[in-house]
Amino acid sequence: MRAFTIIELLVVLGIAGLLIGVGLPVLNQALQTGKKAQELSGIKNLAIAHISYTTDNNGIFIKSYDKNGTARDLNGNNIGGEDSHEAHRWPWRLAPYFNYDFFSCSHLNSIKKYIRSQGGLSQTYLISVIPSFGLNIIVGGNDYENIDSNKVYTHINQVSKPSKIILFASSRSWAGGQKFEGFYYINEPKLKKYIKDINPRSTGYLSARYNGQVVVVYLNGTAGIEYYEALDNTKFTVDK
Repeated sequence: MRAFTIIELLVVLGIAGLLIGVGLPVLNQALQTGKKAQELSGIKNLAIAHISYTTDNNGIFIKSYDKNGTARDLNGNNIGGEDSHEAHRWPWRLAPYFNYDFFSCSHLNSIKKYIRSQGGLSQTYLISVIPSFGLNIIVGGNDYENIDSNKVYTHINQVSKPSKIILFASSRSWAGGQKFEGFYYINEPKLKKYIKDINPRSTGYLSARYNGQVVVVYLNGTAGIEYYEALDNTKFTVDK
């Protein structure tokens, strides 16, 4: 059997490198498409859960942070202690309305992998603070930020244009020197142009993690992917 010459080997390696160079972007695009599809499905389910909660509570919206909020886990055990931040944030309080299926609904992709690597109390805390999607601070309010009640929709009857108000959107946060593709609330961004490597508070905790695009769902249940720059302040402002 004749051995390959150096030139032949170089040609083969060159062709292999070319194929890899062409294939990797295609593979990456396919992976991104799959992640977006998962998040669109998850955020739609969150909107359905939000509607169910609102219906059960006579039209009153859930707060993204409720200082008087309580929550139970799947086994009926109280989440946290008497003054539990975990129970005050929306994920554990809304969980019964999506059957506690966090990793198929509210905590996806990189956040799912990170939380699953943790355990015990740490996992309970992380579920409360870094869901993949943040709840719009003007829908229901947020006791942690102490918002003026005139700048909040507390009841469904106050909303005249539910198709114009964002309910949930892909979010991000920084904590302890780490960056997370998740945070439990969002608000009106201060910056008109998205900058990834900047304090998330400046972008309203929104994450444009898909080439400058944000996964969103509106109060009427319509979900989609929109460019960060298209999310003007009217989608985060109360019109009473």
